Amino acid sequence: FAMDIAGWRELAASQEGELPLSVVIIEVGKDTAPAFAAVAGRFDGPVEMSYNYAFINFVEGDIVVGGAVDRETATGMRVSDADWAFDDDRYELLLDRIREARATLLTHAHLDHVMAIARHPDLTALADRYLLNEGQLALLPRFVPDGGENRFAGMTPSLALTAPTAIAPGVVVIPSPGHTPGSQMVFVTDRYGSEVLLIGDIVWNMAAIETLRTRPVLTQYAVFRPDYEDRAAVKSQVRALHDLMAAEPDLVVVPAHDRGWLRALNAAGTLSFLALRDEE
Repeated sequence: FAMDIAGWRELAASQEGELPLSVVIIEVGKDTAPAFAAVAGRFDGPVEMSYNYAFINFVEGDIVVGGAVDRETATGMRVSDADWAFDDDRYELLLDRIREARATLLTHAHLDHVMAIARHPDLTALADRYLLNEGQLALLPRFVPDGGENRFAGMTPSLALTAPTAIAPGVVVIPSPGHTPGSQMVFVTDRYGSEVLLIGDIVWNMAAIETLRTRPVLTQYAVFRPDYEDRAAVKSQVRALHDLMAAEPDLVVVPAHDRGWLRALNAAGTLSFLALRDEE
């Protein structure tokens, strides 16, 4: 898998207009999961899991990446009664931000990333601002309540899953099929020179990139449909991310769910992560 960061930088600079001010990760829910489910061969205790979305902040016309998870779905996914939490106000704020954003897109279409998009009350009015590729659009109908599949009738893909594409100044979408057929990464360069790579669920935990491991096969069969994840493709992407981070130490790589990593980035002042309070 090619990580052509030089090409991404060229694309990021190719769009006229002001670069984004920042990338903020906003947590809607949290939980923990067994370490062995997140990284093959890891048995050192539970790992913190975050359910969130990314907010790319511009002076005008923000971009939302991800639809997070709603309360109903988060409750059904609960692993730890002690560590689970969900914030209804933050989910409502996400719905409002999608209404106001210049564009909303996904890293991939899984139930913990799509609900504010798939179930948005103003879906029809916002359809032309949803930037979805063919693989994602094919999966989204499964995440609406029974009988609502026709909400997506007539919508056509607005992103091609063929090559990196600039969608706004400083924002590049990178096709990365593997975890799902429509998976993609999002590369962001802000006006201060910081670079962020949102990798979705290529890995759940940064330890997988550090140790060159993926999720175990057990997780694939227990959590995903086995025909979704192309494990060979994911392994190639993990290797490429490992090498990219070694070559580009200032690049901020952001897996969606690694709450411990997100908190560490926030503590270091590298990335803004608005976490739920631990007592919630």
